[in-house]
Order: sequence, then C-alpha cells, then structure tokens
Amino acid sequence: MTVVSDTNILSSLAAADALAALQRLFVRSRIRVPPAVRDELQAAIDRGRTYLAPVIDAIAAGDIPVLALTDNERVLATALPQRLNAGECEAIALCHQRRIPLLSNDRRAVRYCQTNGIDVVDLPAILRLCWTRQIMTATDVVQIITRMEQVERLTLSDAQREAIFAPQRRRR
Repeated sequence: MTVVSDTNILSSLAAADALAALQRLFVRSRIRVPPAVRDELQAAIDRGRTYLAPVIDAIAAGDIPVLALTDNERVLATALPQRLNAGECEAIALCHQRRIPLLSNDRRAVRYCQTNGIDVVDLPAILRLCWTRQIMTATDVVQIITRMEQVERLTLSDAQREAIFAPQRRRR
C-alpha cells in the first residue's frame, strides 16, 4: 500500500528527529511525496531549516520516493482551494485520484479530505499509533512533542493531547 505525505508531517517529525518512527509505523506501506512537497522541503532548507536535510536525503536515496502526477491529477491540484499550498494540493490530488491515504497535519487539508471522502491521518493519530503499536513509549512521544514545540513552535491543543494519550481500549 502507498501513503502520501504532505510537507508538514515530514517537517514536524524531522524537527523531532522521529522520521524513523514514521517509517516503522508504515513498514507495510510506502511513504511517497509529490514533487511540490520535495520542492517545499528543499526551499525550507535553503531558508535555514537544516533539520529537514534527513528528509531530502531520504527522498534523494529513494527511501521516500517522489510520486509524479498524471495530467488529471495536475488539473485537480490546480482546482483545489487556494488556501491550500502547492504540496497539499498535489498530495490531495494524488490521494483523491488513486484512493490512497494522506498524512497531513494542516487543519484545512485534513478538513478538506474528511469532507471529500479522502482517508487522512493527522499528526495526533500518528503519534498515538506510535505508542499504541509499541513503536515507542508514551514518554518517547512526549519528548517528540516537546522537540516539535521547540524546533517548529508546533502547538497541540489539549484535545489533541488527550486523543494521543487516551487510555487504550481492551480487546475482547
């Protein structure tokens, strides 16, 4: 299975030095990015966000392949709401046309996907899955959140934190 990531998920996890956790979480899937996400990441590095270098290195090595858009996907990407950036538009177009999940933490992109029947996994869900699937401990997740807050000034709401750390339901 393939999943497509937009820029902010990769950026946030790179800020916390947690890209490996994402790759372990999606070990049965292939994480891919559209060309605009690669370009946004490179532009951010050029502006001094050097902590993103491991993402660009993973893209260059083929560990996170770039997924080219078809003509129909390019047309769809240009028709999406202008409040979404180019990386989000290309990622959403790929996910919509190919019926594959999107990894995003942009509220507008997540809302658009939910409204339009596109599977989307946001950062709180990824962090929750990391500890509920025992890829890392809850303490590790807290440390990742702290690093994201420090490096990217990311802020998670109380509701998001509660969703991440809600007790696990017992299986019957």
